[in-house]
Amino acid sequence: MTNLDTGYRGLGDNQNVDQAQLVTDRLALDYFESVKSAKELISEGDKNDLPVTSDDSALFLGAIIKQLRDRDNLLEAQREAEKQPFLRGGNAVDSFFFSVRDLIARRKGAARTAKPGMIDRLQARIDAWQEAKIAAERARLEAERREAARLAAIEQARLNKLRQEAEEAERALARARSEASRAEREQAARAAAEAQARAQAEANRLAAEAEEARLATHVKSADISRVRGATENGGGVTLTTAREAYAILTDKMLVNMEALRPFFTDAEVEKALRAWAKSTGHKVQMPGAEVGFRNKGVTR
Repeated sequence: MTNLDTGYRGLGDNQNVDQAQLVTDRLALDYFESVKSAKELISEGDKNDLPVTSDDSALFLGAIIKQLRDRDNLLEAQREAEKQPFLRGGNAVDSFFFSVRDLIARRKGAARTAKPGMIDRLQARIDAWQEAKIAAERARLEAERREAARLAAIEQARLNKLRQEAEEAERALARARSEASRAEREQAARAAAEAQARAQAEANRLAAEAEEARLATHVKSADISRVRGATENGGGVTLTTAREAYAILTDKMLVNMEALRPFFTDAEVEKALRAWAKSTGHKVQMPGAEVGFRNKGVTR
């Protein structure tokens, strides 16, 4: 027996059907009279789009308003009744899938208080290891930098001493009077110059190593933590770290509101203004705003 025989539609059979259009077409048929009546009342209002010049003309328009309000209330009730099954169905779909997804991982946009899922708990363990690994590697690199800098400083000090000795040997050579003394001074000067040259080469080497060690301390955390491996199904896994920006409110009373002011939208500011005005009974003015009471037309 096939799906056609049973009337059952398999998973995915409705993917090419425009469900929204089907619903729209059905609503247009079921509520044809309600929509027609509402549009007729709107048309009646358009016909009388003239300034009110007397109480009679105001009452006439008021009657149209009452009929439109009644029609609007009816349409809203019909909308709620039609939408309820979709809402309940949508909630059921969300509940079914989210009940499992929430066990897998905390969903994007979820409250900070949402319980962590398995991915979150496993990732937290990996994160703790990676943070420890990064800290240990940075400590090792920093120790290497300090040791390389220490050795380079020692060699530089030795080079400076040898340079002074070589300069002193040159001065002694210049002061030599006899041939024997001059030959002795020349030999001493050559030895000092050779020692200085060797020390200079060693100092250059250690300075280069010290610079390499210093640059190594600037390695990215992602490079330190990156590790690759294979999974049982033949796929691959790469673990690394990435910089994640965050900003979390911890104490509203300590926040610098002046620094945040440019980032509030007008709607957010007006919401706060209305709450403040309500707390003052709409009797206190504020620069940049209007607060008070005004007449509002009522038709009933």
